[in-house]
This record gives sequence, C-alpha cells and structure tokens, in this order.
Amino acid sequence: MPEAYPASPREAILVFHLADRLKSELLIASSLLSAVLQLKDAEQEGGRKVLLEFFRALEREMSLGQITFKDPEMVRVQTVMTGLVGMVNAGPLHEVQGHLTWVISNMTTHAQRAMQYLLDQKML
Repeated sequence: MPEAYPASPREAILVFHLADRLKSELLIASSLLSAVLQLKDAEQEGGRKVLLEFFRALEREMSLGQITFKDPEMVRVQTVMTGLVGMVNAGPLHEVQGHLTWVISNMTTHAQRAMQYLLDQKML
C-alpha cells in the first residue's frame, strides 16, 4: 500500500465501508463454497452454478474496490478474483478456499488500515 494511504478522512471512510462490505461478502462466499463442496454429483453441479453467479457478482464488486482503493495491490486482488471465477466455473472447487482466504485477508487489511487512520484522526 502507498505510504500515505488513506490520504484523507473521506478516502478512509470510503475504503473502510467498501473493504468491510467486500470482506463480509467474501465470508459468505466461503460459507457457500463449503456447502457446495459437501454436495454430490448433480447437486454439486447445481450448487456450482449458483456459486459461480455469486463469484461473478463479487468480481464486479471487486472492480469497484480497484477503482476506490488507491492501492496497486488491488490489481492483483482483481486478477485473483478473475481466476477464482474460472476455478468455480470449471476447475477444482477444493482449491478455491486458499485463494479466497488470501482475498479476505487483503480486504481485512484495507479495512483495518482505514479504521486506524480514522482513529488517529480522532474521527471515531
């Protein structure tokens, strides 16, 4: 992340809000993934289709994050999300969780950094 990130209270509020929301959605995706992995055969294929649509929506949300966050790391996050969509679509579902955990961690870091900025500025 850049040295002066976030650079203003407005940016910190936007980053915190979006990062926290994305983290929550990613945690839901993780729960859905766990549920789909427990299904068998045709049920798992149906679950995969629902999971795929959720991951596509997450990918679009992450695009908003890439625009909002002034962090070059978001390009990598967006690339990982695109890869996850591909894995959910046709790849091994059991390999998705590790990458998903990395994205969750990244969003947590963004939210914590923005929160710390707001605390330092005595806005919270």
